[in-house]
Amino acid sequence: MVRNPFLHWVSLTLGLLTLFGVLSFHSYATTLPEQADPPPGTHVPFGDELTLAYHGGPDPKWTPRLLDVLRERGVKATFYVLGRQVTEHPGIARRILAEGHAIGIDGFRQEGDWRDPLDLAYAQAALAGALSVHTRLVGAPKELDSGDRSMQDVETIVAGIGRYRYGVIRLHDTGSISIDITRALLDRTTVAAPVPDLVEADTAQRVTGAVTTWSQRNGGIVLVFLGTVIGIAALLALFRTLMQLGLAHTDRRLRREAIDETTITPAVSVIVPAFNEAVNIAGTVRSIAGNDHLADVEVIVVDDGSTDGTGDLVEALNLPGVRVVRQPNRGKPAALNAGIAEARYDVLVLLDGDTIFEPGTIGALVQPLKDAGVGAVSGNAKVGNRRGLLGTWQHLEYCAGSNLDRQILHALRCIPTVPGAVGAFRREALRDVGGVSADTLAEDTDLTMAVTRAGWRVAYQPAARAWTEAPITMRGLYRQRYRWSYGTFQAMWKHRGALFERGQAGRMGRFGLLYLLAFHLLLPLLAPVMDLYVLYGTFVADAPAALAVWGVFLALQTASAGYALRLDGEPLRPLWAYPLQQLVYRQLMYLVVIQSLVTALHGTPLRWQSVQRTGLLLTSP
Repeated sequence: MVRNPFLHWVSLTLGLLTLFGVLSFHSYATTLPEQADPPPGTHVPFGDELTLAYHGGPDPKWTPRLLDVLRERGVKATFYVLGRQVTEHPGIARRILAEGHAIGIDGFRQEGDWRDPLDLAYAQAALAGALSVHTRLVGAPKELDSGDRSMQDVETIVAGIGRYRYGVIRLHDTGSISIDITRALLDRTTVAAPVPDLVEADTAQRVTGAVTTWSQRNGGIVLVFLGTVIGIAALLALFRTLMQLGLAHTDRRLRREAIDETTITPAVSVIVPAFNEAVNIAGTVRSIAGNDHLADVEVIVVDDGSTDGTGDLVEALNLPGVRVVRQPNRGKPAALNAGIAEARYDVLVLLDGDTIFEPGTIGALVQPLKDAGVGAVSGNAKVGNRRGLLGTWQHLEYCAGSNLDRQILHALRCIPTVPGAVGAFRREALRDVGGVSADTLAEDTDLTMAVTRAGWRVAYQPAARAWTEAPITMRGLYRQRYRWSYGTFQAMWKHRGALFERGQAGRMGRFGLLYLLAFHLLLPLLAPVMDLYVLYGTFVADAPAALAVWGVFLALQTASAGYALRLDGEPLRPLWAYPLQQLVYRQLMYLVVIQSLVTALHGTPLRWQSVQRTGLLLTSP
């Protein structure tokens, strides 16, 4: 089991922060600010001799030629380098050091920004990454400006330098003029060698240098990769929205066209697996017993080793047609199978012990079984305790996520999940698949996929409403969704063979499984990168269009959620919480999917994640 899932959160956060740092540093290193006049230097490391100092390199074209000239004349100089140039051309920097020249820092991106502590740190990191050294020659010394920036006449520049007998001559390693000036100057003047002032970089400094070097060199590749990822995520999200708007409408139209005035009223056995459900079980059983189905309805509550008196509470209700089956705790699949074995009728309704049925739910739920090819029916699970922000978010998730997905997949005839909260099955279909399997933590998804692979169709009946209690804490929500997500991945892997099968099984594999893969695995994995890129574009890369695009994307999603609420017969009032849901709640769901995938890839077994019940469902709509 996962003993410390918090570490997954930490790992994901650190990974995103690292990625953000790489992008930010790459943007910083490759975006040049407006050139400013360099401030005067404060460090004078030379004596009363004439020495040469070159600023602005290393340059890939001109610095090697300048080094050739200095080597021919046997002269040593000082190169005040820019950190970003060292990272781009480390081989030239190594040559400068190998040929005995001194190295100082003039800044990271441009001359003079060495006075900024951040620029200075980045420049020192560049030296550590390329040369494994730091330098004490920081900032331009009190130099004698050669004028090579403002004048282009070599003779005039050299004549001006010739007036001096000692001091540091400031030149710029940025073009052919510096080479011409050096040749002419050395023909007429003797210069002294500088005093190098380097210290070996320690391990931490070298690691920092390696990281910043990698970021500067490869940040562009990362940006291209992220752009591709974001494009895929955006296309998936847009495609899903179009499918939701198109197929959900198609599903409703097909239902209207296929209206059959006849109704069926089969006898029904209702199975309620219950482990420590004392808070809600009485309300659940009463809601079933109070149904208005016109045929016999028996209720079998399987007390799966409860320690809170769940079975006793049911018996104390003394309701006709309700009985309790007790067994040692063996898990939900075993409890369901025990109830199925005890059931008298061939239409079986399965629900959780924290679910409330409306009076007409059972009657509506069994109607799709008029079609002899339908083996299972999914009802419409709705959040009962939707008060408060967390409840509202989950209500939106059910309506704009799960239920809308079922309408889409019903139109495609490939529903992969009949929810444990409300579903009906033919006994024959359950017999074909050997009952409810305990192979996964999502027994409802596993069972639905197995029924479909056995050749049965699965229908969705939105009129069969059931109210379920949602978690009231973020911790409880995370535990529940973690189990759901992990179990769904298990079921997808277990039934991957459906991708290559024919008939109804192949339809579920090539539509249902791929739908889950694209929108329940791939999209949640890619979406955090989109959010990160928006932050990068807005606050780092000076690209406000990123925020505008994200705003348009959010508006489309909000409109889609509103459409889903309308299709589900819900008011639009909760939409006020949808934008905030995308900022907070959605991130939690991303973490759920990522942690579930990591756990699955590691092969780590995960036990059942119980959720604390509160009984708030009984006071909600």
